[in-house]
Amino acid sequence: MYRLPSEKEEHKHTIGALILSIIIIIAGIGGMIYTKKVSWEYKNSTDVRTIDALVYNCAQTNEKDDNGNRKEEYKVSFTYEIDGTTYDDFKIYYKEMRRGDTVQITVYRDSKGRYKLEPGPTPFYFFAFVAMIPLGLIGLVEQSKDLIKYHREEKEGRRL
Repeated sequence: MYRLPSEKEEHKHTIGALILSIIIIIAGIGGMIYTKKVSWEYKNSTDVRTIDALVYNCAQTNEKDDNGNRKEEYKVSFTYEIDGTTYDDFKIYYKEMRRGDTVQITVYRDSKGRYKLEPGPTPFYFFAFVAMIPLGLIGLVEQSKDLIKYHREEKEGRRL
């Protein structure tokens, strides 16, 4: 039996959406695990410090809000040194800084002995990843139903 070109194309889109749903579910689970790990490492760290970091770059992001107004966000890249090791990182600030300025940051030692910036709002990120799982499941169920229906009709000979 041969499918019409439009049905063949629709079938490809259904399979693509099915794969995308699976990827969303996996990303949600992986994100939940990652945010819990980062949060746990920060809470159980034996070395949390507030230090001064030296700014070496500041770039304004070109984003606009819903009203068309420009957001005043700056991606600030800085360097800091702890125990003879130099680290480079960045953070979003809401005021412009210049090269050579110093900013206070909070860092913690992770399980591997490296220092990292304190994590952002991990409960918010965790719940965002949790929300991805039902979204992916809904897509998976809907696309699976379409795929099963399509194959059932093809098997019964109703598709030509």
